[in-house]
Amino acid sequence: MIAVAASGVRPAVPVPVIDPIDPKQFLEPIDFLLADHYRQRTLCQLLDRLTQEPSGAEARALAEPVRIYLRRDMVWHIADEEIQLFPRMRERAVPGDGTADMLYLLEREHTGDQSLAHTLLEALDCLALGLAPVEPAVFAVRVATFTETQRRHLAWENAMVIPLARRLLTQADKVDLGRKMALRRALAYPG
Repeated sequence: MIAVAASGVRPAVPVPVIDPIDPKQFLEPIDFLLADHYRQRTLCQLLDRLTQEPSGAEARALAEPVRIYLRRDMVWHIADEEIQLFPRMRERAVPGDGTADMLYLLEREHTGDQSLAHTLLEALDCLALGLAPVEPAVFAVRVATFTETQRRHLAWENAMVIPLARRLLTQADKVDLGRKMALRRALAYPG
């Protein structure tokens, strides 16, 4: 139910914000990945909101950070995991402990995530220009599919990968990981 004020106007609902990257987070790269997972959850909230009101000034404002995240930050995040984190975890894991299989499945999901994200971009481009998506119902279904898979993927990574990475990676691994994450974003490593 939507609350309506006595004046007949709906009260403003706070808009979730995708937090900017703080370069100090690269000093603790596993914590940075966890923070980026939170940013991805916020992305899902923004997408949910866009399907509820896919037109107007608010939709235009919401679409822009989502487009940027999907085109840039999501690519960086996947590279952080697949190019730096997962190979290190494989090196440090005990043979036969299931780590390699789990990471392989996550890499496959990343491929699917990128494909789903790509299906949203045309509609998001329209929204960012102040136009409604060409097919709002198709956009809503694609958003629901994307956000559902993202939320499940993030829950799995937070429950399995993050704790395992904390156990497996050495301090030298973490420094190297943080440096490469910062470099990927053309940011100075703060350490």
